[in-house]
Amino acid sequence: MNVDIIIPCFNEDKNIEKLIQSWTEVIKKNENFYIYFVENGSSDNTRENLIKYLKLYDSKRLQVLFIDKNVGYGNGIKFGILNSNNEVICWTHADLQIPSEDVGQIINEYLKLKNKKIVMKGIRINRNRLDKFFTFMMSVVGYLFTGQFIRDINAQPKIFSRDLLSNLDDYPDDFLLDAHLLYKLKTQGISIHSRKSNFFKREANKSKGGGSILGKIKLSNKTIRYFLNF
Repeated sequence: MNVDIIIPCFNEDKNIEKLIQSWTEVIKKNENFYIYFVENGSSDNTRENLIKYLKLYDSKRLQVLFIDKNVGYGNGIKFGILNSNNEVICWTHADLQIPSEDVGQIINEYLKLKNKKIVMKGIRINRNRLDKFFTFMMSVVGYLFTGQFIRDINAQPKIFSRDLLSNLDDYPDDFLLDAHLLYKLKTQGISIHSRKSNFFKREANKSKGGGSILGKIKLSNKTIRYFLNF
């Protein structure tokens, strides 16, 4: 099966060259992978760098999609989904904290199962205790409101059959897209399978969400409000 890998890029200009290099190596080994970098309305040089380095590598399986105004992480992913059409969808981050090779390996594990009724996701290893605590508490809150316990909700990648998607307009435009997908499908009886992936410190550019304690608190509050309305 062919796989569309969607990578929203928002203010990641210093990561773009290495990001494209790493995915170029992955697609050399996987002829069924198609990469969509979504330039998500950045205010830095992300757009210029995507155009520059994609010209250097010149592969039809590496494409860039443009959004002029940033609406949110989830909106970037939805835009990528609407502008791709292969059987399997995957999305992941552009910050290089989860290696592209790990994403590729997890995708291939999903494909070996040949089961359209599952979602496969990552579980981040090598994280500090504070990050693990906030992640665990998000799972606990999700369980209290939905009756479903899902580990490491925001871990990447997410991989699933396009057939499982419906009412894409109802999906959040922000980081809550991940939670919405997982809980919506699990309450419908879809299995969530997890695989470990390395997780490294961000080398360049700034985290857009829970990189600081204040950021984690804000994200946690927003997640709780989301579950109140789930």
